[in-house]
Amino acid sequence: MIAIRDRGFGQIGANPSSVGEMFELLLAGDNHWDLSVSNVFFQARQLAASAVSENSETSLVVAALLFRPCQMLASGSFQAGDWTSDSLVETGTYDWLVKSFGKEIAETIRLQPIAKRFLATIVPEYFSHLNTSEQKNVLSNGGFMTASERLTFGNLRCHCHAMKIASWIDRGVGRYLEVPDMDFFMPFIERSLL
Repeated sequence: MIAIRDRGFGQIGANPSSVGEMFELLLAGDNHWDLSVSNVFFQARQLAASAVSENSETSLVVAALLFRPCQMLASGSFQAGDWTSDSLVETGTYDWLVKSFGKEIAETIRLQPIAKRFLATIVPEYFSHLNTSEQKNVLSNGGFMTASERLTFGNLRCHCHAMKIASWIDRGVGRYLEVPDMDFFMPFIERSLL
């Protein structure tokens, strides 16, 4: 991954084991000298602010906060742009999430590409309102779901959380919300970090 390895973010082998280490990791990305990297972390705070504004449970706030950084890790670099649930697993990002935050948060993040497929299948306006790049991602990650795929997804424990994050992203992640600094989210991280 480009640009943020020099600040310690993205080196999954050096798992943060405390709230302080997690804060340093998130703050390093949020204040990174590369604007494309710091924007990812700003978007992460926007998503988490959306979760807080809807009085969501702690696990959903943390999943929203970590989604964008984990997307970057799973794609291998910021420029790669694409990621799938498979790349989340293949890069070790999923295992790191499970070890650090538990399966619920890891699954909510892993299900994002699948949630987009589900929403694109059941809500035609959802797909038509996606930008061309997002439409291509939906189609390249399996396209529209069959009836059995919809049923399987609907029975997954974290499917509702995954769909909430997908809907926040696609309606403009907290466009009108005041976005708190990263330290605001540390109590959520503290309660979730295993």
